[in-house]
Amino acid sequence: MKKTHLFGLLLSVVLMALSLLLIIGVDTNWGKTEVTKLNLASGDGDQISAFMYRPKAATADNPAPVIIYAHGGADMLEQGSSYAVELARRGYVVVTFDYTGCHNSDVPTGTAETAVSEGGSAPMGLETVFNAVKLFNFIDKDKIITMGHSMGASYTAGFAVQHQDEIFLQINIGMNMWGNPEVTRRDYNFINILGDSDESTLARTNNNVASVFENEQLVRLFFNDWETEKEKLPKIEIGKTYTITGSDGNEYIRAGYMPNSCHAYYLVNNEAIRTVVYSVTSVVGLGLDKGVSSYGDINKIKLVWAWKDFGYILQLAAVVVAMITMASWLLDTSFFKPLKLERTRKIGIDRKEKPLYYWIFFVVLFFIPVLLFRKGILSARTFLGIDISNIWLLGGNNNSYISWQWLTSIAMIIVFLAYHFLWGKKHGGNLNTYGFRTSNDGSFCGSYILKSLLYGLFSVGCGYLVFAFISAYTKQGMHIATFMMSTLNVNRTFCVFMYVLFQIPYFLSSSLALKSVGVGETEDNLKGTLKSIGIGTVLTVLGLLLLWIFFVICVNVFNTVTTSSYFSADRVYIYTIAILPLFIGMTIANALNMVVSKKTNSIWPGFFTALLWGAWMICSCCPMAKYLY
Repeated sequence: MKKTHLFGLLLSVVLMALSLLLIIGVDTNWGKTEVTKLNLASGDGDQISAFMYRPKAATADNPAPVIIYAHGGADMLEQGSSYAVELARRGYVVVTFDYTGCHNSDVPTGTAETAVSEGGSAPMGLETVFNAVKLFNFIDKDKIITMGHSMGASYTAGFAVQHQDEIFLQINIGMNMWGNPEVTRRDYNFINILGDSDESTLARTNNNVASVFENEQLVRLFFNDWETEKEKLPKIEIGKTYTITGSDGNEYIRAGYMPNSCHAYYLVNNEAIRTVVYSVTSVVGLGLDKGVSSYGDINKIKLVWAWKDFGYILQLAAVVVAMITMASWLLDTSFFKPLKLERTRKIGIDRKEKPLYYWIFFVVLFFIPVLLFRKGILSARTFLGIDISNIWLLGGNNNSYISWQWLTSIAMIIVFLAYHFLWGKKHGGNLNTYGFRTSNDGSFCGSYILKSLLYGLFSVGCGYLVFAFISAYTKQGMHIATFMMSTLNVNRTFCVFMYVLFQIPYFLSSSLALKSVGVGETEDNLKGTLKSIGIGTVLTVLGLLLLWIFFVICVNVFNTVTTSSYFSADRVYIYTIAILPLFIGMTIANALNMVVSKKTNSIWPGFFTALLWGAWMICSCCPMAKYLY
């Protein structure tokens, strides 16, 4: 084993150790909180996956308030990690769960968790979690709190209506909360939190988030006022705590907050997290930070959640280093060494000879991914006029990723064909020189392709084992902002195979199109490899990152996304959630592809490595499963 391989191995181990230290340390509040993975059975016998943060101070003799948290649409229980960490270390038992069909929870087989009743929302696993939580002798049954983000907020709001006599406090994050207009009774404390440029709420309020708090139904619920004329109803003052007499004659707290965050990033925004912490602690009276006597003092709330997210970043880094190290080492073994073919001559457009050609292709390749993003993500159900909704095994952004890839693939093929006839064909371009060769003499060798597939399995498998090892000790997946990954459960095994097939066009077409500007034709050393990775990243996904940055500027500088019709039309601002994970995932895929392709001088080993990574990423990032296998 070479020194570089030993260094890579050592680096991966160090990153693993540091990630475990930070994730477990912050999760457990350095030993003061007990973290437990729960597997609960619904009324239909379906498994509901849950995660419990229990402060060790919470005992039968000293019961603690409990918070049941529901994540957002097509997400995973780890989404609520920042809230759970902060509230648990302040004395609260926190239970997060994967609602039915998501991550490790089963697709429901009956109506126990899906039937919509009074409150306008299905329980989606809440009923099962709620019934289990009530059996714990270390929780204060008079202080049961439901809290949810986005779609999870809709579920918890509806659930709270159905269980008003048992719910102490309901907190809605990033979603309106009036639910079924016919339901007028809210005999419990509730708080509504919306970012001042909340892209989810924009879709429901004619691009005016503040109008949520002016909605007549919400105002009447807020003040328990069903008789006053609409024009004479009081206004909800943001940030003010109200004490209202409920329909049962008891007093309840109501408040609305508007931090400087948008819907997708409440989880990683300090002001939003502080608002959530204050919302709970100020009402319950437990865990208020020193010096915090009003909402104006929330900057005094001390937060540690970011250290856990840094641990997640280290976990991802450990996985990437492990894959690259394994990919490099395998090519030095006797079995995989034949994958390394002789270098062919450069066939990309010569920048000095034809600078206009070169830069035209460069610019076109750069803009293709970003120009087709909107059209691609909106084509997840109908692609080029063809209904494809029945082919998807998963729900959520995952299918939007694929439809974007397919549309991009068509454009990439057109670019490649233009390059081939304008330059490549005249300079010796053919399947072999474009990287499709499987032997040095140009003859087809089927075993080379099979061995390349096996090589990709071993390379990505090494990263998967590193991830699984860390997850075994942390008991959870990984959630960095909107990027998420996890180990693959049994329900999604067939999905992996299908989503491998779905992504083949993208990775093949992009590899071909990048040949036009000579990506991968840099010098055969570390500097050349890094250069190829950099150029490949610029041409494939950097434009998406710039689009996302532009969106963030629209949100945080202009306090709206409606400054651009690009985002406001067709509710595209919601789909910007997909950009960050797409950028991270495809950057890693490109790096793997470039590293391997430069070492093997063939498209196949890098293609399979990137493809398998992409399939793992898409199938594990917790969409809703449509079917069980």
